[in-house]
Amino acid sequence: MKTQNMDKTKEIAETISEFSSLNETDMHILLTLMENGKMTNAELAKILEFKDGNSAAYHTRAMQKDGVIERYTIVPDWKKIGFPTEFIILAEAESEEQLFEIEKKHVISVDEYASKRGDIVITPTISGCIILQNVYHCFGDKTIAILIGRATSDQDAAVYCKNYLVGRYPDIKVSLLMNKYKTISDFYIDEHAIQKLKEFFQIEKTGKSKDTLEKLQEMVFDK
Repeated sequence: MKTQNMDKTKEIAETISEFSSLNETDMHILLTLMENGKMTNAELAKILEFKDGNSAAYHTRAMQKDGVIERYTIVPDWKKIGFPTEFIILAEAESEEQLFEIEKKHVISVDEYASKRGDIVITPTISGCIILQNVYHCFGDKTIAILIGRATSDQDAAVYCKNYLVGRYPDIKVSLLMNKYKTISDFYIDEHAIQKLKEFFQIEKTGKSKDTLEKLQEMVFDK
């Protein structure tokens, strides 16, 4: 991790800790591990200026015990694996009662699937398959379900959305969205995507950080 990024992470940790149940040190460790889960306790200690890795291990173990750190995982490149299409499906019923019945049917089917097939939901299509990443049941201005997943192609995502979902849940209204790119991914700004977009839009310079932050704050408070 570059020194400049380390300093930025520390500043972000200071800001978030003001609104969090975690202190600045724990937040700094958490953000650092989110960026690189393979980092050793010795490497963490060096970043945090601890005497040795035991101090870093103490903090990480405490966060694991408290459930702040649920698990360590990896972030695969799904395009290289063979699932280039990332899709979002918005599923909406005509009424809350209809959506409730659809959700009930969904819970039963997922429970049966888990007992027979495993914990990852894979649905074959004619030419490939889709894998569900997240399914959200949302309440707010609208009561909808949001399905996020990966598909072997755009066509397979469309087949799953228009044929499988509508066939299984006939009272549902669906909207299929294909993710074009991410400028923020898993809480972090995607610097590679930003650079590509700057080149596309022929942006040579961006504003100073202070000016940008002030404009963002104005946007928030003007609403």
